[in-house]
Amino acid sequence: MAGKKTKWSSCNLLEPAAQGSRLWQFSVSSKKVKLSGDLRVAEGDDPPAKAVAKDWRDLLSRKLNIATLPPEKVFLRVVELPECEPDELLPMVEFQIEDLSPLPMAQAVWSAEAVPGSTGTEGNQTVLVMIAERGVVEGHLDELEAVNYLADRVEVPLLRELVPGEPREDGAHIQLVQGADSVLALVSWWFDGRLRDVNSFNLPDTAASRDELVEKINSVALAGEVAGWMPDEPACHLAKRGDVAADWNTALAKCFGSIREVEPMSEVDLATAAVEFTARTTAPGLMLEDYSARNRQRFQDGLWMEGIKGAVALMLIGLLGFYVYGSILQSTLDGKINEVTVQTNKFTKARSLKAKVETLEKQKALKDAALKAWREVTIGLPRELKFTQLTFSSDRIDGNTSRKLRIAGTADAGNDTIIDDYHLALTRMEIDGQTLFSKVRPGLSRKDPRKKLTTWSLECEFDGE
Repeated sequence: MAGKKTKWSSCNLLEPAAQGSRLWQFSVSSKKVKLSGDLRVAEGDDPPAKAVAKDWRDLLSRKLNIATLPPEKVFLRVVELPECEPDELLPMVEFQIEDLSPLPMAQAVWSAEAVPGSTGTEGNQTVLVMIAERGVVEGHLDELEAVNYLADRVEVPLLRELVPGEPREDGAHIQLVQGADSVLALVSWWFDGRLRDVNSFNLPDTAASRDELVEKINSVALAGEVAGWMPDEPACHLAKRGDVAADWNTALAKCFGSIREVEPMSEVDLATAAVEFTARTTAPGLMLEDYSARNRQRFQDGLWMEGIKGAVALMLIGLLGFYVYGSILQSTLDGKINEVTVQTNKFTKARSLKAKVETLEKQKALKDAALKAWREVTIGLPRELKFTQLTFSSDRIDGNTSRKLRIAGTADAGNDTIIDDYHLALTRMEIDGQTLFSKVRPGLSRKDPRKKLTTWSLECEFDGE
């Protein structure tokens, strides 16, 4: 699955060189990527630990270590998929990856990225799929771990020239990369602003390989004609890296009517383009998840060790300071204890007196509330109704506790409406502009036909404080 975009502050890119390796260092911001260092690492030497190692500062300023994979170790495929969100791209490719991969999936690692600006008329997007042998990636990561370079990503920088961030001119864009005893041909086919196909041919540097490359390009062109995107005479844009022989031009002339040689990207521009892409993409690249998890665990273990060392140092400093401070306080401690004892006794007595006063005040408030309630309900009682019982109850005296007044009485039969009116009057009854009862509920009501009486009751709740 595509990961969340991380805000990087610096980036290292380590790639093989003629003798040893080359470490590119970049500073990364939201606007641009800037080269900050170019170090040559001799064969057998480790990259500078200060440049590539991570410590607690990486929590505040994130550092990205990129490992590079030779382009001849990667299989390239181009597919068209419906437009989707970035985090939905890899699951869509995963449905087709077994058909695209020349390797069994247990032996392969793959990644995919949408080609910028390459969109079909149907709204489909062009996706570049990269597949590498898992054993090759593992071996390369193990070699880097041996020199204390723990990679966060595995990338192929040459792909940034093959598939740039914007559409290229129509035609076949070919890169010939001279190796020790081989020539790598990378071909990207662009027509109508869309990437149609990508090919990678790693051929031995022999005379027969020229004809073999012509045959492979003609096969791709024929397939393109059948698919309908290959014109009759496609143009060829040829870039050469290294000491590539001139007779390759002669061989390619058999496939293309015109060949225009272009300058390849410089090494620094290629490294910068690779870092710009890597720092801003959410695609996972060709990094193995188990190696990523192991590197994260190493980083966390290192933080723990640094934290433990710092904690021990702080503890020793704190103990020393505590001993000095304790010695100073010891001389005045007894006097402070006596003073606290005296003040505590005074405070305890004051709290006891305060509690007694509060209790008396609340008892008085409770009595006043009960008397006011009895007075008001008695005055407001209609003549047709009679009291048989007035009961005041409270769960406790302290605090703001809801008080209850239960009124029970009798009325002649047929006076039910008067009882209801009295109930309503109680709900509206006020003292000093405030409602007397917070709630008035009807209680049990019973009619006695023999005596022609109705027994009624009401329960009134109010704050007694």
